[in-house]
Amino acid sequence: MTGSAEGPERLQDGRAVLQALERALGRRFSEKTPPWADLGSPVIDRGAHAIFPLAVARLPEDGAGAGAGPRGLSDVELALRRDFVHFHGGGGIHRELDLDPEEGYGRGLVDAGALVDGPPWYCLWSVERFAAVLARSADRRGGWETLALHVMPLDWVRYRPVSPGTAREASRHRRIVRARDAADAAWSWPLPGPAG
Repeated sequence: MTGSAEGPERLQDGRAVLQALERALGRRFSEKTPPWADLGSPVIDRGAHAIFPLAVARLPEDGAGAGAGPRGLSDVELALRRDFVHFHGGGGIHRELDLDPEEGYGRGLVDAGALVDGPPWYCLWSVERFAAVLARSADRRGGWETLALHVMPLDWVRYRPVSPGTAREASRHRRIVRARDAADAAWSWPLPGPAG
């Protein structure tokens, strides 16, 4: 799939990816990380986290920013965000909080070219011990605007101490922060090699 100048090209259904994650983890807390490729394709498997490309569109060649003209992927993002709120507003999946663009994975998204239309910045949904966030980005060199669902450990965005005040917990927190800060949120279209 290459996208087109006429408009966005959908690659997969973000709602289906979230539903597959919920099915893979079950209704009880699980320590396992699901095989990301089982949840949807294409997928960029980064071990502890994954990026699921949902849609792509060509950036306007006239130098205007992403979303110019027929609004690029912003309408697709808004519709999917509304679907997430409607279908996953409660139960095992629910809106948690907004992702901080100044640190951690939020900072990685900003550095990777994430686009922000206004608050709330990035809305997170949690599924067991994972967080999912929609991110729309622009790769001006490659000429693509992209929309992806990023799935990461929930501790990367909302840390909850297991044993507050202990040396073991301090060590756990340092490991979480190191892994979060080292996570690569960047990707580009087209994907290298076979997708998935």
